Amino acid sequence: MAVLVGSSVHEVLSRHFRALRNGIFREPDPERAVERMRTAWVNAKKELWRQNPKRYPPIFEIYYDRIPSAERLRGYAERARRAVAAVTGLPLYDLIRGLDPGDLLWVDPVDEGFSEGIIFELPPYQAISAPDLVVRDGGRAVIVDWKTGKENEADRTQVEAGAVWAVQKLLAEETEIEGALVYTGTGEVKRFPVTREDRERVGEVIRGDMAAMSACLADPENNVPLGEDSFPRRDDPAFCRYCEFQEICLGVGNGEEQ
Repeated sequence: MAVLVGSSVHEVLSRHFRALRNGIFREPDPERAVERMRTAWVNAKKELWRQNPKRYPPIFEIYYDRIPSAERLRGYAERARRAVAAVTGLPLYDLIRGLDPGDLLWVDPVDEGFSEGIIFELPPYQAISAPDLVVRDGGRAVIVDWKTGKENEADRTQVEAGAVWAVQKLLAEETEIEGALVYTGTGEVKRFPVTREDRERVGEVIRGDMAAMSACLADPENNVPLGEDSFPRRDDPAFCRYCEFQEICLGVGNGEEQ
């Protein structure tokens, strides 16, 4: 449900800023995020994911029969409402709204699925990044990332990876770049420069991650994994209880407990 809050808020904001880029201003409606959550919940209850899991993703709490209380479900809905409202109350939002439509360089098409446009090159690998929003503010570019959850050490890395993508896809190499992490739960905005050195460093981090993932494959070229013995189970009941793959690993499903 926490993931559904984030995806619903991101979709509402994506639609809003895409309209703004087209010269159309519509006040973002917090209820739109809640409506999307309700629709996803109903579709998961109907098990439409059996037909098309990408379009109708299953919801963890329904799939494993761990339905939250009505009070907690209302709490998720309220979190989504507050997140959308928080964005529109920010000075950063006022700045973006005042820009020319052409200065909105990129809006993440979150509801349109995968596209080749989000791929960037880190030889010998290809990586993926889709910043939530990239705008031009004078002579600099600002990469904006909406965060509906708690602050995480990886948040800045994600924005820096977005800067690597943006330089390849949108910007000149010498463009001044700034990151803006927007934490919708608190209304806090963290802005910071993203230098060439930052981009080079995060590029090496991504290459290292790619190499680690490749090491899990017996045949990297054909994406064939190593045997099951190479992937021991975690001995962490608290983690396992909320793992999406416990049905595969632990045989838990249809309301069963382990």
